Amino acid sequence: MLRHLLDLLICPRCLPAEKPLRAEVRDLRGGEVHTATLECPKCRASYPVSDGLATVLPAGAPEDRYAASGRLAGYLWSHYADLAGDPDAHQAFPAWGALLAGAGGPALDAGCAVGRLAFELARQAELVVGVDRSAGFILAARTLARTGQLGYELISEGELFETRTVRLPADLPRARVEFLVADALAFPFPASLFGTTASLNLLDRVPLPRLHLAELDRVSRKTGATLLLADPWSWAEGPAEPEEWLGGRRSGPGAGASRENVRRLLERMGRPPWRMADSGRISWMIRHHRNHFERIHSDYLLARR
Repeated sequence: MLRHLLDLLICPRCLPAEKPLRAEVRDLRGGEVHTATLECPKCRASYPVSDGLATVLPAGAPEDRYAASGRLAGYLWSHYADLAGDPDAHQAFPAWGALLAGAGGPALDAGCAVGRLAFELARQAELVVGVDRSAGFILAARTLARTGQLGYELISEGELFETRTVRLPADLPRARVEFLVADALAFPFPASLFGTTASLNLLDRVPLPRLHLAELDRVSRKTGATLLLADPWSWAEGPAEPEEWLGGRRSGPGAGASRENVRRLLERMGRPPWRMADSGRISWMIRHHRNHFERIHSDYLLARR
């Protein structure tokens, strides 16, 4: 973990109180914390840093639904296949990055998965932090940040695999990017830290979508801030109970279309309110095997204040 992040982290279990964490560093290598324990002086919760990976969760171990190698490979393909010139690749991540061109830093990529948007933001922000509950995703993203490349096995068909390698552009400022295992419902960061916040394809996957919006608002700067939120609105009872959905219901809470409901929520709940700068739809894909791709359309809202 980047050394200067130690001065920014707070205890996610004490929220809404913001209690800075104290670090007992046991292995510091240049600007990298390799081994440490982060402790909250109030609740005494401790969070490990092991082999450079910080896990700063509000409670318990991460539920890593994406740990299987096939799921990880599918996301690596989705995030990076265009860099290798794959003819089946989509261009969603450069498009999302372009929407945030000129936005200020530091930047937060919430639910970053294997990290592509965080690297897109590194060209303009002095610090980019990606967070995800999946340790497998975060380990892959950190490997890319440290080495610039990562090999993986992609399913061809059945039991057949092909070897692929992600290679980041040589001129990408990877040293500006860090990834943590953390929760998008309890960010381990103080209020008003980030000039740019992004949440891609995450809102319909968390148990409390409204709380996720509130957390994005809390950690965003009060002025000069940009927020990008994109989602396909794939509401289902597994991730969240229907009464927590922000759209897609015929009546009651969440009645109506999600994009308009979320836009109104951001304009009302923001402190200060967000104003919409742009909206639209971007398509992206996940590869299951060489003849099976899942195509997804995500509506996006770009907001500023």
